[in-house]
Amino acid sequence: MGAIGVLTGYSGEIRKKCDGCDASVLIRSTANSKAEKDAPPNLSLEGFEVIDEIKTELEKKCAGKVSCADTLALAARDAVSFQFRKPMWEVLTGRRDGKVSRASEALANLPSPFSNFSTLLRSFKSKGLTVHDLVVLSGAHTIGDSHCNLFSNRLYNFTGKGDQDPSLDPTYAAFLKTKCRSLSDTTTKVDMDPGSAKKFDASYFVNLKHKKGLFQSDAALLTDRTSNKIVGELQKSSDFFRAFAQSMKRMGAIEVLTGKSGEIRKKCGAGDLRKNFYRNSCPSAEAIVKKITQRLVARNPGLPADLLRLHFHDCFVRGCDASVLIRSTANSKAEKDAPPNLSLEGFEVIDEIKTELEKRCAGTISCADTLALAARDAVSFQFQKPMWEVLTGRRDGKVSLASEALANLPSPFSNFLTLLRNFQKKGLTVHDLVVLSGAHTIGDGHCNLFSNRLYNFTGKGDQDPSLDSTYAAFLKTKCRSLSDTTTKVDMDPGSANNFDASYFVNLKHKKGLFQSDAALLTDRTSNKIVGELQKSTEFFKEFAQSMKRMGAIGVLTGYSGEIRKKCD
Repeated sequence: MGAIGVLTGYSGEIRKKCDGCDASVLIRSTANSKAEKDAPPNLSLEGFEVIDEIKTELEKKCAGKVSCADTLALAARDAVSFQFRKPMWEVLTGRRDGKVSRASEALANLPSPFSNFSTLLRSFKSKGLTVHDLVVLSGAHTIGDSHCNLFSNRLYNFTGKGDQDPSLDPTYAAFLKTKCRSLSDTTTKVDMDPGSAKKFDASYFVNLKHKKGLFQSDAALLTDRTSNKIVGELQKSSDFFRAFAQSMKRMGAIEVLTGKSGEIRKKCGAGDLRKNFYRNSCPSAEAIVKKITQRLVARNPGLPADLLRLHFHDCFVRGCDASVLIRSTANSKAEKDAPPNLSLEGFEVIDEIKTELEKRCAGTISCADTLALAARDAVSFQFQKPMWEVLTGRRDGKVSLASEALANLPSPFSNFLTLLRNFQKKGLTVHDLVVLSGAHTIGDGHCNLFSNRLYNFTGKGDQDPSLDSTYAAFLKTKCRSLSDTTTKVDMDPGSANNFDASYFVNLKHKKGLFQSDAALLTDRTSNKIVGELQKSTEFFKEFAQSMKRMGAIGVLTGYSGEIRKKCD
């Protein structure tokens, strides 16, 4: 649900924003201002890199001519039209780009999926749209998907009494409950138009009449006499397409900037990460990283764990800016020399890759991107295919402080609440916390990071009761005392060089090595997620998404930071 301006996503979904069609939804947040794209209703938006790619090509052909606002309006139309091989609506052009983007305005203007009819109508009327436009544009829900938490109250707690929304078809509700198991599920997605989520057609209105609208805001269209009648008139695709073309034309003209108002931005996202960032400046960059990384992994099977950990430790301190690679100076102790980082390995791999990149494309590829790509390629070597997408365009930080590593890196002794707070500070969720902990499926840990669980858990010479006793006995054969600081033990017993879901299987059997692993079982939500990740296919899919989010923490892009010639 939404109103003004559109953003296309991978699923074909049409998403909307409400501050005039000025491409302000594409602008990045700054240190002093949180932009629209980072407002809660917009956190699930996708497709930004599509607009960036189109804009890059437009700038080559017609520099400074085509606005991001027009690019977005045209791309949305053309994405939907692909299915039909003809334009599905007319897009008038001449929009210019806004200069201001505020998260608070997104919160104030975007209709909620929990809205009733009166609230929806007021929202649309405030933009000069009619009840007819409201119903017709809601038909955009014929494509795409949505997260469970935007409708699960209708399944489990509609009026606050643990009840189900009576306006929802009970068979459809039963199906939704198989997908969304609880009110706390914030990650699972469900098609908005059951059985037709990738086809732009009138089935949304047919399903809606059968009480199969996903959101409260969908069902609300049946509560008003006029809008209910319009829903009935749009059951045929031909009628829907004709009406949708008119409503999109009206929506696309709301509060546009034209003439000398606004500007023509050269970059729509003001430096967002994107796919193939180096495609023109250094086309062979990613191939070089992959070739060297995989050659070195073939010799040393421990490198995937080393590089993955190095990337994680980089991103959690000052963002993914390669500050973990910087050497200490006489006057400043750097991150890499902080106690949590003293066991990091893999620095020489990044140095070797960077040396080769500098030979091919001097001063072009950042150390931050080199590390992000190398971590992905090292883990992927086992599978001979990329295990997650790495967007590029990071620049390198200039500051590295050991004190910040101590303050920001999660500890292996942490309890659940401490871990969650740490991840939430970085914009990550409980789901990301559990999924990224799965990186412990490869690598090892020093005895002193867990031997308190074997010999002195509560300070009384006791053993951690949450640790499997047989596993504890095995660990005691490796770590003979609390004073052992050199011996290493595999983090995932029996599978430490295989990237797979066995970490979660072992964890459920109380064989997590660290307190921070065992802590994931102490919270109801995280324990449930551990159970959902027992299959490698599920783990791989979720890990890819969480790594993409982690890889975007606090990145420096555009003119921020620098491109270091030497990573250390």
